Amino acid sequence: MVKTRFLKRLEAAGHSVDTLTPAVGVEALLAYYAEERVDGCPPDEDGDMLLFQWGTDDWGDGPAFEVSIVRQLIVDDDEDEEPRQLNLRFRFGPASGKSAGEGNRWCESPDQLAKFRRFVTKSAAFKAVSDLSPESVEIRFGRT
Repeated sequence: MVKTRFLKRLEAAGHSVDTLTPAVGVEALLAYYAEERVDGCPPDEDGDMLLFQWGTDDWGDGPAFEVSIVRQLIVDDDEDEEPRQLNLRFRFGPASGKSAGEGNRWCESPDQLAKFRRFVTKSAAFKAVSDLSPESVEIRFGRT
């Protein structure tokens, strides 16, 4: 439902996963977080948070620079409390983020969204790739 809802929002805005840039995709996920709560995931109990992460990784296909924005959800009545994540990941050649290093930043509640958005959009990682066409875009939803 969470992934489906996000994909429908993208489509309604005239976007498709295949043509997303980080600028468009990140803003779409931030808007989704700002405008829609997920039942059973109370933000005041860390049940609905955002994570921006970046860095160069090698998952077996050679090194690549990645930026991702993740919506992490913890259902308040889930016995094992393992988070579920909606992960929007953009992959680029390793040179794209050479000067950006690696790191992450959390947004723990909707009240922190404006500050989080400023951090993301001003970060070296985002600036390096925001308007580039990625080598690949992946949207996954599932347990961490």
